[in-house]
Formats: sequence, C-alpha cells, structure tokens
Amino acid sequence: MNYTKFIDRNPTEYGSMTNTKGQEITFYEHPIYGEDAPVVCVCHALQLAETSTFYETDDMNAEHGEYEPWFDDEGMLCIGDLGRARD
Repeated sequence: MNYTKFIDRNPTEYGSMTNTKGQEITFYEHPIYGEDAPVVCVCHALQLAETSTFYETDDMNAEHGEYEPWFDDEGMLCIGDLGRARD
C-alpha cells in the first residue's frame, strides 16, 4: 500500500501501540471501505502502511502479544508468530 496516498486520504485513526520491536504502529480505518475492510496498520517512522487481516484492534493490542503487528526488513506487515499478514 502506498503510504503517502493512504495518509493523504485523511483516514480515521483507531488508536496506536508500541510493539516489542519499538515500532509505533497506528491503526486506521480504510478511507474508502470503512469498517467493512480490515484495519490498516501504519508505521509513520518507516513511512509504511499495510492492510492487516483483522477487523478490530483488540487482538493486535492484547497484552499477550500473540497478534502484535510489526514491519520486517522488507517492509511487509507481520502479525505476531503468524508471520506475514499477506504474501
């Protein structure tokens, strides 16, 4: 997903978290499809944005960290131990 184009659409922010890798991840509603689409995860420091596989932020924000979002060296969104959110 193109970070600049996404942010330019002024999407609605759901909240944010700092993952165990120290990345600040901000959660957004999809600017066109709204809550009918999965949550978009953004790391402003890396200027990366990707659609998650989740429709709510609860699991991604949970203390257990099992579904914690993070970006890898290739810039792909990963979810906890599940690996990449999409290939």
